[in-house]
Amino acid sequence: MAHKITVAIEEINEESPTVRTFFFRGKLNAKPGQFVMAGIPSKGEKPFSISMKNERSFGITIKRVGDFTNTLFNLKVGDLLSIRGPYGTHFTEQGKKALIIAGGVGMAPLLFLLEELLKDNHDVTVINGARTKEELLFVKRIEELSKRVIFVTDDGTYGVKGFVTDVLKELLQKEQFDIVYGAGPEMMLVKAFRISDEFDTQCELSLERYMKCGIGICGSCVMDPIGLRVCRDGPVIKKEILSRLTEFGNYRRDASGRKVFFEK
Repeated sequence: MAHKITVAIEEINEESPTVRTFFFRGKLNAKPGQFVMAGIPSKGEKPFSISMKNERSFGITIKRVGDFTNTLFNLKVGDLLSIRGPYGTHFTEQGKKALIIAGGVGMAPLLFLLEELLKDNHDVTVINGARTKEELLFVKRIEELSKRVIFVTDDGTYGVKGFVTDVLKELLQKEQFDIVYGAGPEMMLVKAFRISDEFDTQCELSLERYMKCGIGICGSCVMDPIGLRVCRDGPVIKKEILSRLTEFGNYRRDASGRKVFFEK
């Protein structure tokens, strides 16, 4: 059951020039793919994916993108945050052979998933991508965990040069996987969805939308045309539901509800 707690920052890891993981002592009854609402007095709340969890602590990985996250990045070990959650749907374990595809900070919820899948003896391949080497997240940790990981950068500064979806297609042409799990930029996810469909492979993708309440009341994260609430019916969405979302890959809505179209 979701609840609200006030916790002190126990540790801060700098994952890249713009991304940090904040660790908190406390037990969180969360599953991979779920998120929490992190609050700062006078600044409000924002949703963030849970990137790790054990019996005594948990972490959220945050990219610096605006006023709220700027304030977060000024906090130090010992400072307090309110944490409300966990909320939303989670990734489900299907079959035994899984393929994880991540873009940028999308690796955050997928790191949590990777650890859980490996605990249950799944055969997991990871494709972890970013624009450039310094933006790749959790490189050392993923190499420690996974027997098979492919790093991809747009500019070729680390691993394979190109896009994660190109590597995804190459793998699906050669091998059969039970499921593809994905998180990252929406246009990347659209391509991953289409490729998985081409090879008749199940997929679950984590989407991102503007959220206010996190519990399905305000309607700010509703997606057309079926009224899917990303905070309650997502953020992890199955393939058959994704196929019904005409908004997916076309536009999102800003804080005012105005449509903001994706560049294609």
